[in-house]
Amino acid sequence: MKTLAQRVKYAREQRSWTQSHLAAAAGLSQGTIGNIESGARQARGSLPQIAEALGVEHKWLSQGIGNPWKTRELPVAYLVGTPGSNVQAISRIRLRLHRGSAQVSVDPDESDTSPIALSKVWLEARQLDARRLMAFRLDMAGMEPSLHEGDTLIISAAHVEPQDGCVFAVNYEGELVFRRLVRDGGLWWMYADHTDQARFPRKTFDDRATLIGRVVHKLSDHI
Repeated sequence: MKTLAQRVKYAREQRSWTQSHLAAAAGLSQGTIGNIESGARQARGSLPQIAEALGVEHKWLSQGIGNPWKTRELPVAYLVGTPGSNVQAISRIRLRLHRGSAQVSVDPDESDTSPIALSKVWLEARQLDARRLMAFRLDMAGMEPSLHEGDTLIISAAHVEPQDGCVFAVNYEGELVFRRLVRDGGLWWMYADHTDQARFPRKTFDDRATLIGRVVHKLSDHI
């Protein structure tokens, strides 16, 4: 990343921020951020504000020297360490559905009571409320190669509105499934990512289905 434009865009995208989000955090206009990222403007006087908003070192942002992150780590999820000032504990749970009802019971996962520790920087960058997150171990097929049995999924119960292209935990007629929602032909559809579409056909997302939460991260041994 030889240019200022590349560095600003990289750091912004690592936080999953839009240009508008960064502009608001830095107290600048979206146009200013857009001009910097396009290379049309250097805006050196604004760099301290941008660096502070992104949580990166000013020297790296302005000159490309050194480590970018003030915390000396990328703003990503991680599993190492005891939950403390820099990490947030997410409980492992099991989901229990009730046939004929949209009700979902959330029970502790007795097979593994150790919490998942997620970086608070990562959570903040994605605007996720840790109080509404659940860690769920996938024990069903249908979403390969995106998700595999044994993967641990982080589910946000705060996100229960359909979003095109996103994967959700779904109560479908009393059965727990994980499906990707796609908007097509004016309708919402639930897709399994599995290559065997005859075994896992797409289904309309209608009143038979209730969204439990959106999958916002996965922890997997599958490379």
